[in-house]
Amino acid sequence: MSKPARAAQSAVTRERSLYERTLDVLSNVMFPVFVFFVWAVLTIVGTSVDQNQPPERYYEEYPAAMANAILRLHLTNVFHSWPYLSLVLLLLASMAVCTFRRVIPKRFPRDRALPIENLGLHARCESGLSLGAASAAVDEYARRRGFAVRTQEIDGTHWLFADKQKWARYGVLVAHLGFTIIAFGIFVGWLRGYRGELQIFEGQTLRVPHAALDVTLNRFIGRFEPVQTKGGVIYQASRFQSDVHIVPTDQQSSAPQAGPEAPPSLGAASILVNHPYVSSGNVYLYQASYGFGGNFEIRRHGAIQQLPNTAGRLGPQDVVYLPGTSRAIEYGTMLGPSDPSQVPMGMPLPRTNTYALWIFHDGIPTTGKPILLPVGRTIDAGDGYALRALPPVAWSGLTYRYDPGERWVGLGALVLSAGFVLALFFMPIKLYARVRSSERGAIVDIAATTTKGNAMYEDDFAALVKGLQERLSREAASPMTETVSAYA
Repeated sequence: MSKPARAAQSAVTRERSLYERTLDVLSNVMFPVFVFFVWAVLTIVGTSVDQNQPPERYYEEYPAAMANAILRLHLTNVFHSWPYLSLVLLLLASMAVCTFRRVIPKRFPRDRALPIENLGLHARCESGLSLGAASAAVDEYARRRGFAVRTQEIDGTHWLFADKQKWARYGVLVAHLGFTIIAFGIFVGWLRGYRGELQIFEGQTLRVPHAALDVTLNRFIGRFEPVQTKGGVIYQASRFQSDVHIVPTDQQSSAPQAGPEAPPSLGAASILVNHPYVSSGNVYLYQASYGFGGNFEIRRHGAIQQLPNTAGRLGPQDVVYLPGTSRAIEYGTMLGPSDPSQVPMGMPLPRTNTYALWIFHDGIPTTGKPILLPVGRTIDAGDGYALRALPPVAWSGLTYRYDPGERWVGLGALVLSAGFVLALFFMPIKLYARVRSSERGAIVDIAATTTKGNAMYEDDFAALVKGLQERLSREAASPMTETVSAYA
């Protein structure tokens, strides 16, 4: 290329506007691939990391370094964050530009004269028929082979443009539409949806934030099955069930009353693992976790002491400081028939519910091993304090979720799948035929294009050309019959 030509090309490049360069970036194939990769990584992170939890929850579940990274990178609310939504919008913008600048021109080429010899699949047939007779024969043959035929006369040459399974060309567009619907559903869920968790004890009533629902836990049921292992017997949960009473906030009542005016089933529900409760407002309540709160009666010199969380609200590693002393009680867990999964492997299952705890004096444990205190027993904690074990109080961890965009996401997934099926399992074909006169009759140049490469249609194209040659030969051998048939 000469210097003036290179200079002219550089000038044209410099004159391209910012708008045009932006469209070039958005329509570049690697751009949406990169954005989609980042979006997929964030989706995996948002699915793997518990969302919308208080900071202390992350420090309990993850190592300190990982918890710090989760909090500092704001990974606690991925699906409702602006970066996540921005990636979806970038994908939509790139998809729209690619659709109009690349997909539509390539998938739906215009009917126009072109050099057939330059196409990958092309052939030539010669016939002794006239131009009109050969053109009619080619058109009829294409129709009989299932093609939708369109014809044009360009510069004295007959052109045929035909399509088969043209609807399969819409597969990519349908897939783009499906992703657009999914993005719309994500946006609606981001705008109006919410989710969270409730830790609710038996007999307690809690309100689901944003949902105007009051939930009362009437009873928690846990069933466990013994499993024999090399190290001993362990117990695995086979069923979690929370029997709850759910009513709208403005109709909250202590319990449903029997009688014809209010049937006992009003507001009552059982929530099991993989069997959520769905309210009339499409709020989902899932059974997520469970536990048993430590329940103790603490006395000093015979007088009951009202200390925080001791009445059935103690959780693992909770500490109760005994006023007026340097002593403290650290609650461990509950072992026994109510929750045998907490019993260490190889240790016999206690016949009654038993608490494991530590008593500290000046920060030093008073025993070398955890103290096992069965329900109903009392232990001397020192300095006039006595600790009596009461029956544990069960609690249930319920996850609530409201996503008004999930139906749109489901619809988009179906549309996206349909688009992939159309694009991957069906092959659209466009046929070109050019019929022109020659000294010995007519010359028919024929070519075909597909969206899946020439190799997949090569054999069918050879059979198509062979059938066309035979048809033209028969027409040339019986011109009178053809004329009579056309007249009839």
